[in-house]
Amino acid sequence: MRDLELNEFVARVIGKDDELAKQVKECEIDAEAIIGKAKPSINKYGIATGVAYAVARLKEAVLEASSEEVKGLLVGQRDRFGTNSPARIPLLSSTGSHMELINWSEHVKHGDAKIDMPYPSVATVKVINEGDYKGIPSIRLVAMESYEKLSVPDTILRLNKVAKSVGEIDAGDELRVVVVKGRINFIAPATRWKDKEKDGNWQIYMPNQKDTPVSHPVMQISLEAEAGNQVRAVFDRQKNSAPSIVVEDFVELCMDAVTQSTDPTEQAKFVGEIMKGRDVVIVGFMTKYNQQATVNYIDIGAYAMYDGSTSAQASLDTKPEGKKSSAKPPAKKSVKEDAAPKKSDTGKESPIDKLKKKIRSYCEICNVGVKDITADEVIKGLKLEDLVTKGSVETLLEDLRDEAE
Repeated sequence: MRDLELNEFVARVIGKDDELAKQVKECEIDAEAIIGKAKPSINKYGIATGVAYAVARLKEAVLEASSEEVKGLLVGQRDRFGTNSPARIPLLSSTGSHMELINWSEHVKHGDAKIDMPYPSVATVKVINEGDYKGIPSIRLVAMESYEKLSVPDTILRLNKVAKSVGEIDAGDELRVVVVKGRINFIAPATRWKDKEKDGNWQIYMPNQKDTPVSHPVMQISLEAEAGNQVRAVFDRQKNSAPSIVVEDFVELCMDAVTQSTDPTEQAKFVGEIMKGRDVVIVGFMTKYNQQATVNYIDIGAYAMYDGSTSAQASLDTKPEGKKSSAKPPAKKSVKEDAAPKKSDTGKESPIDKLKKKIRSYCEICNVGVKDITADEVIKGLKLEDLVTKGSVETLLEDLRDEAE
């Protein structure tokens, strides 16, 4: 490959696929610039591999050139455990014309890099409409053009502007992305399916299928009925995704619930009793509108749930990424500095003991021993980033390993 001059290599690439050459010309793509940029990383390959590599880059360029730019609010995504389905991502519009994007990758192209989807953010993305599937538009995410991360309070304000109340949902929202605001009335376990038949219930806090699993809430949340509407939002167990749950103490309660009981119904009851009456905004895809004589049953496949007001998030440091504060953040303390491993005078469990219990539960859920799990995996799986230091978690793991011997 190194011996080939750029113009000779470009000619070989363009000559490889007549249809691609035609598309490159129609889209007015500078093939030489794209191939020239990629050539340094291609030189180590043989000619056949190098040409195939460059052809793939040109196809990406054609796809981007053929795509449409759209802008909206990104708050979360979903997929399905045990399936080959893509990630589904709502792009929310201030006009209410929301759309669902599909992404077959765990990442998105942004310039020359691949990045994780930035949640929450206002983003300009490139998409291509691949037609309808069972009456639902299939809009594929091609690339991230630009984005601006948002704080949680800003996100909640934006969600409230486009949210419908439970009573405002109607049949016209079926098979569409919806943003609904209401109060939690009841929480139940999510159904586990096997060969399209019910096979019991999932635990309410489960790991997804990633190589390094990320645990997340799995459940059905019913909102208080309004105007004859009964809304049920389902947070399924995920494959590569994890729903965005930004409700004060919600995830922590789910983590506690699975340490207190192995019965999904009891777990859901524990969280539901505490969360009953909490104002929330749920973003989801309405899968069913079932109109009955006295009630309309509405099912939503949920991507995200946020507090219904910014007041619940007031104590959080919610400055968006990329905007630096002039104030210095407080120095992080280890778990042992934050709280001594003792029970208080009231007999309550110490923060350290609580965290140890959560780590044990996480290991049980992931079917891994404390000797085989790393601090990084614990921090990511339990979403402890910025809450405790890696060294603190390593210390706790050492304690748990000693206890296990």
